[in-house]
Amino acid sequence: MEQDALFTAVYSLAEATHAFSDVDMGQPFSWRKHAEGVRLGLIGTHQELQDLAATLAAQRSQNGTPTTLVQQVLGLVHTAYRELQVTLLGVSDAEFDQEPAAGEWPLRIILGHVFEAERTFFTLIISGLAQQKAGAQRPFAFPAGEVERVLGSNDAFYDIIDNQPLATIRQQYDEFHQRTRTELADLTDEQFLGPSPVWWEEEEYSLQYRLHRFEAHLRQHLVQIEKTLRLLGRPETEASRFLRLIFRALASVENATLGTPEFGEDQKQVLAETIQTRTAVLQQVVADCRRLETAVNENNTQAIEQITAANPALVNASGQNGLPLLMNALYQRQTAVVETLRNAGAEINVFAAAALGDLTRLQALAERWSGYLNLFAKDGFTPLQLACYFNQETAALWLIEQGADVNAVAKNKMQIAPIHATATHGNQTILRALLEKGAEVNAAQEGGYTAVHQAAHRNNVPMAQLLLTFGANPHQPDANGQTALQLAQAEGNEAVTAVLEEQNES
Repeated sequence: MEQDALFTAVYSLAEATHAFSDVDMGQPFSWRKHAEGVRLGLIGTHQELQDLAATLAAQRSQNGTPTTLVQQVLGLVHTAYRELQVTLLGVSDAEFDQEPAAGEWPLRIILGHVFEAERTFFTLIISGLAQQKAGAQRPFAFPAGEVERVLGSNDAFYDIIDNQPLATIRQQYDEFHQRTRTELADLTDEQFLGPSPVWWEEEEYSLQYRLHRFEAHLRQHLVQIEKTLRLLGRPETEASRFLRLIFRALASVENATLGTPEFGEDQKQVLAETIQTRTAVLQQVVADCRRLETAVNENNTQAIEQITAANPALVNASGQNGLPLLMNALYQRQTAVVETLRNAGAEINVFAAAALGDLTRLQALAERWSGYLNLFAKDGFTPLQLACYFNQETAALWLIEQGADVNAVAKNKMQIAPIHATATHGNQTILRALLEKGAEVNAAQEGGYTAVHQAAHRNNVPMAQLLLTFGANPHQPDANGQTALQLAQAEGNEAVTAVLEEQNES
């Protein structure tokens, strides 16, 4: 791999972050004044690289040494190459050789094919230049064995692409790519627009066409590589998309200085140091968020206090399920953890406010935007469903009165409505308020379970009576064909069985 300081810094950033989950990308981090998470550390790096590329290109033009035609085309090739590098980051040798699906090429075959084709493209250019210089008769011939003469043994090359690990192939390909840039960067337009030897196409093409084939052919198979990675269970992630943008921007910086190797070195070094420092910070943030999640799950308030004291922003970190750690603690009924996080300054969003029964916070948020009332959380629940589930009577009644949807169905496999959330504990006041506002008494959640099934299971006579008053059907079967009455009988819940049988007789 090229050991330029800026490349090294960017590549180290990619190695450190390419495996970040989408949740990791949203963990608390600020780039300048933009407190939008770890993702800003990556997109901010992209912006800085783009800014440097534009600055260097402008300075170069002002200095009277703008990029030439061949340098422009080499830049296109280089951008595609940098994207290939980052796309293959993290691929194991096993994945490199694995057949992704019947009839589909493994990554080894794809990369070997690309490398082999580029060796020929390069040789066609070198041979064309030599024959131009010698004044050979057109159309130029492509002599047998020319690739080996220019680039060395084919047998050695095929041994590498057929048998060596991915790291070795990438190193060889990188050396070849750098040679292409070095040897072709100073071509004049007259040379570059001249002819290349006639190959299998049996037509005469310019050297410019041959160099463009590097990029077009690589882009074609880069799409194939992306498809192959998806088939191998390695779909694109938020991190991988941002890193691809970063490598494009890196290529823009490198293209802006092609042919002028010392140009912009000081500016590149400064940015390299900035990126190195940022990489360490991003790694620490993600590692600390993982530690904090473990501490929450283990009810370890001391560890929570230590981690959040070192970086207060992490109190608003999320678990790998995408929920704020405060919500995870609430679901786990970890009262001490909830208090520790709140004391450390955890944000109370509308879902946490509903679960906590924090009416003041709910009212403040609803005043800011009424849409909060029926917003769905990442796990698919509305504020009203959460208030009902956590038996927060005051909050639930206020939400109902404000027009929260009493029949909202959770956007997850549970498919609960507020009536089901309330039935888990049987709060009569909340249940009546829901029913009076039009909650569907026979609504079925996952498995066909209704609120009256819950009453039968809990042997909750008052809840069963209230539900029956509003039209509950004790004979509505669940997904297994069992009615609420049958459930009560099967579980030996005699009190509620009597109520449901009485309804049956009437």
